Amino acid sequence: MNLSNECDFLRTLEDVIDDRILSKKQGSYTYSLYLGGVPLITKKVGEEAVEVVVAAMANDKDWVIRETADLVYHLLVLLRVMGLSMDDVCRELRNRHKG
Repeated sequence: MNLSNECDFLRTLEDVIDDRILSKKQGSYTYSLYLGGVPLITKKVGEEAVEVVVAAMANDKDWVIRETADLVYHLLVLLRVMGLSMDDVCRELRNRHKG
């Protein structure tokens, strides 16, 4: 199974997140998260993680997909606010795989 084309969108999403933050786009949900800083973003990450668990316990695959998308988005915002990116996470995963 090769989903690389679908997952390439993560880079696009990172660019969109960067644009919303750097342009200080008023009314942008991403920018409002940025203004709330790590405390607000981590709260949202926690909420979304719980929603993934609830969806999985309900055995609802579509719901799991939707909630996982929300979780990934919030994780990407958190990474950016902390000066990190998915490249850093992928590097760590690759290093663990080599280990």
